[in-house]
Amino acid sequence: MWGTGLTEGIEWAFWMAAIVWWVVELDLSPIELVLMGTVLEACVLLFETPTGVVADLQSRRRSLVIAQVIMAIAFVWAVASHNFWVILPAQALFGIGWTFRSGADVAWVTDELKGRGLAAEDEIDLILLERHKVGIASGVVFVALAALFGTLVGVRWVIVGCGLLYLLVGVCIARVFPEDYFVPGSERGEGFFDILRTGFRVMRTRPRLRVLIGVVLFLNFGAEAFDRLGPAHFLREIGFGEDSLLALAALFIAVAIASLAVNWWSTRQLLAGKGVARLAGALLFFTVVGATFVLLNVGVAIALGFMLQDSMRESLYPVLDGWANRDAPSEVRATIHSLVGQMTAIGELIGGLALGALAQLVSIRASLAGAALMFLVAGLLTVRGRVEVPETSNV
Repeated sequence: MWGTGLTEGIEWAFWMAAIVWWVVELDLSPIELVLMGTVLEACVLLFETPTGVVADLQSRRRSLVIAQVIMAIAFVWAVASHNFWVILPAQALFGIGWTFRSGADVAWVTDELKGRGLAAEDEIDLILLERHKVGIASGVVFVALAALFGTLVGVRWVIVGCGLLYLLVGVCIARVFPEDYFVPGSERGEGFFDILRTGFRVMRTRPRLRVLIGVVLFLNFGAEAFDRLGPAHFLREIGFGEDSLLALAALFIAVAIASLAVNWWSTRQLLAGKGVARLAGALLFFTVVGATFVLLNVGVAIALGFMLQDSMRESLYPVLDGWANRDAPSEVRATIHSLVGQMTAIGELIGGLALGALAQLVSIRASLAGAALMFLVAGLLTVRGRVEVPETSNV
């Protein structure tokens, strides 16, 4: 749990530095920023399900190690050149690496904890939030260090350092972390397509997962616009110039601290028996409020809006993981998470292209307004999730 949480902290530093590299150093246009996300999500769409099946067929730990190596290479490639077309393939590599991790980490943590008798079914949701808390807390440290070293040696070397740290975590996962309570599909006499068919059948026959797919799709129709264009809107609207790295680091740290508070509140809600669907709806409501603040033409409102919507979405993702986890049988758990992840990729791919075109043709603010509308639809769908499932199921 600590190892997979630590990688999240490194990613906070990477994305903060990468945004400054793309927006300030390379001065990429809105459509170029969105195109990078489109390439990444297209690769996720193609590889998400096959890599999830491989994790269930062979080894979740091995899948995580492969992810760490591939993504470390992608980090370094991202700053290999000032030419947009040279660094664009790094996003494809990052997407492929991400698919090896997506689902495998949650499945691995779940089976190991349940196998050792350390967590019951209802406690896994809380543990996923706790793991996320580790990632956020380490993110504060890594972002602060990235800002310090970035001012001394340049943002490019910060990103290279993130790649080396990512590789080091991969070595630790391979050598230190156990995998004792997972029986690979290959040992049960199952093949690739057997596991894939089982995963599709589970997704098709369980109402809670069908509702979750709708929530994930609409959430990510809007998420790509905020992830790719939001920081550019923040930096360009307020105009920090040479202080962009420090300004963005301050925003990231503020978001991380706010995320820790939201994470604590989310944990209290689950302990009170509110259920993951109801909690997801509440987080999405406040995400819409924050997204609306970002649309205002006032620097303080933009910063507060980003802090609110980003911290809510940060805490939302482990809640959605818990939602998927409840209906995922152990033998296809990584596959189920990967199928949900594929819906994430579809949402970000379609939403990114549509809202990116809107940003290029109209304005970034118009694109972010469209994203806020998508968040609202996702929040409304969580109500359907609560109707589908009895209150006693804690969903």
